Amino acid sequence: MKKSVTRLYSTLKPSNYQLTIELNPEKKTFQGVVTLKVTRQGRPSQRITLHQKDLNVKSASIIRHDNKVNEVIPVDRINTHRSYDELRIHSSKKLFPGNYTIKITFEGKITDPMNGLYPCYFKHGGKETFLLATQFESHHAREVMPCVDEPEAKATFDLTLITPKDGTVLANTPVLHQEGSKNLKTTTFETTPIMSTYLLAFVYGSVDYIESRSKSGTLIRTYATPDKVKQTRFALDVAVKCMDFYEDYFAIPYPLAKLDMIALPDFASGAMENWGLITYREQTLLVEPKSTSISTMQYVAMVVAHELAHQWFGNLVTMRWWTDLWLNEGFASWIEYLAIDELFPDWEMWTQFASTEQQSAFRLDALDNTHAIEVPINHPDEIRSIFDTISYSKGASVIHMLHGYLGDKDYRDGLRYYLKKHAYDNTDTVDLWSAFEHVSKKPVKEFMHAWTSTPGYPIIKVNVKNESTELTQERFYMQRPLKISHSLWPIPLLSQVEGLEDLTNRSLSLDISLNNKINIGQSGFYRTVYDANTLKDVAKKINKMDAVDRLGLLSDTFDAAKAGYSSIVDALKLLDYYQNEDNAAVWDIIASNITEIRRVMDSDEVRDKLKPVIRNLISKQLKRLGWEEQQTDSHFDKLLRPTILGLASGADEKSVVKEAIERFEKAKTLDAIHPNLKSIVLNTAARNGDKSTFAKLLKFHNNSDSSEERTTLSAALTSFEDPNINKQSLDLITTKTVRRQDVSHWAVYSFMNRYAKVATWQWMQDNWDWLEKELGSDLSFSRMPVYAARSFSDPKFIDEFDAFFEDKSTPGIERSIKQGHEMLEWQIGWKLRDLTEIQKYLNSLQSPTHN
Repeated sequence: MKKSVTRLYSTLKPSNYQLTIELNPEKKTFQGVVTLKVTRQGRPSQRITLHQKDLNVKSASIIRHDNKVNEVIPVDRINTHRSYDELRIHSSKKLFPGNYTIKITFEGKITDPMNGLYPCYFKHGGKETFLLATQFESHHAREVMPCVDEPEAKATFDLTLITPKDGTVLANTPVLHQEGSKNLKTTTFETTPIMSTYLLAFVYGSVDYIESRSKSGTLIRTYATPDKVKQTRFALDVAVKCMDFYEDYFAIPYPLAKLDMIALPDFASGAMENWGLITYREQTLLVEPKSTSISTMQYVAMVVAHELAHQWFGNLVTMRWWTDLWLNEGFASWIEYLAIDELFPDWEMWTQFASTEQQSAFRLDALDNTHAIEVPINHPDEIRSIFDTISYSKGASVIHMLHGYLGDKDYRDGLRYYLKKHAYDNTDTVDLWSAFEHVSKKPVKEFMHAWTSTPGYPIIKVNVKNESTELTQERFYMQRPLKISHSLWPIPLLSQVEGLEDLTNRSLSLDISLNNKINIGQSGFYRTVYDANTLKDVAKKINKMDAVDRLGLLSDTFDAAKAGYSSIVDALKLLDYYQNEDNAAVWDIIASNITEIRRVMDSDEVRDKLKPVIRNLISKQLKRLGWEEQQTDSHFDKLLRPTILGLASGADEKSVVKEAIERFEKAKTLDAIHPNLKSIVLNTAARNGDKSTFAKLLKFHNNSDSSEERTTLSAALTSFEDPNINKQSLDLITTKTVRRQDVSHWAVYSFMNRYAKVATWQWMQDNWDWLEKELGSDLSFSRMPVYAARSFSDPKFIDEFDAFFEDKSTPGIERSIKQGHEMLEWQIGWKLRDLTEIQKYLNSLQSPTHN
């Protein structure tokens, strides 16, 4: 039975927090006092309940305010309830509904897990040091102060920090006043807007900044450790342009006096939208032109756009409860593409949206153990399990579909109406639909309800016979469960075929012959599978399709085949029509499907016989792009080159393997390798390397202070064939060599290495207690079961998986365990169904002469 918690906001509504915290970095402790102004409602009782976790509460007092009379209510005792993270203050008199002031003194510890208040380690002036930072989303404010730690419990905050005299102090709002003594300084910040506890933030330590202003005059600063602050210039420029874009698009000025963005050396996620003080992992804010890849630079721009969008959508207007997390994350994940497309039109962001957001959402939502976009949350520990592809990418994908349904103007005007109506308040999903309906006069609730309240999505089966076309829909499953959902969705068919309806939630039989693709522009969140002859007819027109439709046809066809809806051989034959493909997003789909066939089939014969097929498929682009960047290269050419070279290396293209190894051997430092090519060079060297190669890679890793470089090197260091080297790599994970924020990278890449996956599974089992202790509250920990499961398709492994996780289930990882089991069932089933067919097809192909 799942644990559930009582929502404290139903009986206690805070309006203001007066919070003073004194930090002791040397002892890694803090002490504080918080004074809450609250309104109590509901039945009278002799208890006030707040949230706290791992705090030592030293004293508490209660004052009741009634008709201008202040009554001190004696406190009998204070106790905590660990299971529910509750602080319970018991009084000697009954507490009736009304206004109260609660004052609490407390102390706590600064601990390494990257939530609550934690240290971020770095070197400055050759010495090891650290700065202090907070991470309160989703429910970690309670680790730093007693509070009502729920998104609906909005209040204002008056924060004062007492810190050592040296160092910068930042918080959500500008400094109101600051004074110092011999060793300490006291910094008081301006009152925040009305906001949720998870948005409160502060940072203390040695950092520098650069600054600029938006058109409307908002001061925007980017902070980093002193030696890296110059690397924030690109992010600062993007932030200023995004600020201008959003202020115009939302028609609401940015609500705070300033915006700070800071790169933290240790950070569990990508970034956090704290109002006025956005925190970032270094890799998502820093760009060094000489060493940052173009893909990372693009990622930085997108993360900045995402977090700035939250300043309105999420911070100004906030979901009422975590059930509607998607209102924050799905929207920000969609509008980041709109903003960056405006800033960098040659980046073709909407094509990339289809290859990233949509495809990742399709894959997770094809499981029976997915969840609806609107998902019930019974206990806060479950929250981290929904910071996932469904809330972010599926949320963005159904918003993209809604945008296509409403059109640009009604969509934008609906958002403006929603934000103005609910500013500084909380909402549910239906509030957003009501705003769109109010503006557009279209049945948005009816259209969208199934997409957000029902898990999964449909597959449209297209069958053409004798000048008639039959369309049917059913829920798409990668692995059909025993109990199949018969949900139906209202579907925008988005076809250029005359006579085909725009929207349907039923089967259709039409007297037309279909030889054009449906779901033009890939705006609809559904898969399409065509009968074999129609697929050929549609494929013949591929050169007349936009890139996003070429991408959609390929991804739909392969996933339908992998799930057993159609022939895997027909999907492989479809690749013949992509010989002239030059779009990086389309090639991402080609590469991911080839990788998945190799991984799931797990057959040396399949791997070997795929190699000449891959070499033939990439030959034109390999010749066109080569190794050296040209002045005529488009943005997509620069993104495509590493993909083509990576496929070539994996397919043992001798010239590419030879060049990569030579570049690695010549490189005295990482800067000697072009940033866009580091991954290819290092991974190729590792796959073909020995102990000396590992030693050189490890030296590069240990000497690098770049988050991006360390991530790239972690992939290489876990890619060897030698089991002894792989053991050495795994053993490093629990040492100081690997930052806690990078542990998941090492685990994921080790599982992806077929020579290391068994050893990695054993390592995970042996170190589970360590992982839970160090990363238990981190999002990456909740995904560990999936990381393990997706690397295996051996029927014997599923029993090992189930046996190990049988007693490991907690609210935070329960869904991930179930998803891992289902992934294994699908991978095992697909291999049993199609391995022989794939082998026969590859055997039928005439080998290229260079093989």
